[in-house]
Amino acid sequence: MHKKFHQLFIALLLSYSLHGQSKPTPIIVFLSNDKIAEVNINQDKYIQSIKAVLDLAEQEFATIPASQEIAILLVGHKTGKPTIKVYSKPKLGSEQEEEFLKKANSIPFENTKLVDFPLLISFNIKDGMPDASFENIELPEEKKQREYQTASLEEKYRLLKNWATSEVLPVLSAYQTIVDDKFAGVKSFGTLVSSENFSNAQNITALTSQNPTYWRATLEMSAENQLIPISKIFLLISQGQFDHAIRYMEIVQIYSDSKSIANSYLKELSGRLQLFNQQLNASIQEGIAQHDKGNYQKAIEIYTDILQKYPNSAWALYELYYSQNMLAISQDKQKPEDRSDWDHAKASIFKANPLYSLDVRASNAKEGYLLFRRQEIGTLFKDKKTFINDTYKYADIAMDLEIYDFAAQLFWYSVTYSKDKEREKALNRFLFCLEKLGVTTIKQNFTGDFDKEFKKIETEKEKEMKANPVYKAFKK
Repeated sequence: MHKKFHQLFIALLLSYSLHGQSKPTPIIVFLSNDKIAEVNINQDKYIQSIKAVLDLAEQEFATIPASQEIAILLVGHKTGKPTIKVYSKPKLGSEQEEEFLKKANSIPFENTKLVDFPLLISFNIKDGMPDASFENIELPEEKKQREYQTASLEEKYRLLKNWATSEVLPVLSAYQTIVDDKFAGVKSFGTLVSSENFSNAQNITALTSQNPTYWRATLEMSAENQLIPISKIFLLISQGQFDHAIRYMEIVQIYSDSKSIANSYLKELSGRLQLFNQQLNASIQEGIAQHDKGNYQKAIEIYTDILQKYPNSAWALYELYYSQNMLAISQDKQKPEDRSDWDHAKASIFKANPLYSLDVRASNAKEGYLLFRRQEIGTLFKDKKTFINDTYKYADIAMDLEIYDFAAQLFWYSVTYSKDKEREKALNRFLFCLEKLGVTTIKQNFTGDFDKEFKKIETEKEKEMKANPVYKAFKK
């Protein structure tokens, strides 16, 4: 809970506890979003709105016996009146409940700025939380979780995008816009994100990877504050690019402060994506089972159905290619050694997940080397003791694959956490990747002959490739 809001809230509760034993003492439980009070509500006015409802509840339920349990669900919204519901055990008389609700709904209530703000006011309930014996009670987060868990794959896809768009990005961008003016990059990037409508198609590469403001904001944040890259993850989620977002999430969560607000959203996203992918993977396995039986057309139909629900599954796209390829071979429409259709298929696969580990064909030495490098990803992050070194190695692989934005993000972690000698090398490669992205102004914040360093990097990478056994094998 934000410090100011916490102080106001404690003062409010103390005013009721001083009533002694003559009246039931209310307990308030914040159900979610209390940590974001700083950006979500006018704290003084919102406390006064809560107080007005508390005053009414104390008046209406002043004479209830100690055995009467009451829970009042109060959800403030960005627009309109709050949602107010009463739950009781034993059940209150309908007239008493209706009278309270009529009066409560007539109270002027401060709206939130960004997202819903749910809380529970209870009387005579231990710890303030009603148990399962309360009739028909379902709290907002419980309802949200149930609806997501029971949703179809297609509906989960929609719910995830909507959550990122309508809740998470407004909050994260709001925190960026309230920073001190000396963090101009953070403030400018937050303003940019808050001004866009992510319910519509947006070019996330242009907004982040190719945007100098994004990289300036990244550099301005403290080491463990991953607000900016986490914002990028949710930008990708808003556009349905879950596979791509997961690649960033796998690394960002290693370096993110576990107590930060941005990280709490990242943790929730991880849980939601886990459920999504369990359902997705089960469907893909159905297709694989048909493929393994030689039912290629049936497998194709399953993958096509999956991709209609979630178009950006690199795995489903790969399996679709594989079944289509095998079907063509089985019908003598294509020779087994012919992999020309892979060149078309991989464009979609690598767009969905630029770091997808499987590649099918290499027609020359360079492609063979890059295939080898892509497969090396699977050898990383096996031991926590090597995570920093593995981050650098992963960045280096991404740079070889010309995935410069991902490489730059990871090289910056290396700059932040590596020792002096390694830090300088990582910085040069970070700036090299930005240069490849067309972001040429960030290097002005550092000293060095970067044109010379960039040429040196290109020379070193060329030597590494040509010295690799896979590359040499193609040259024989």
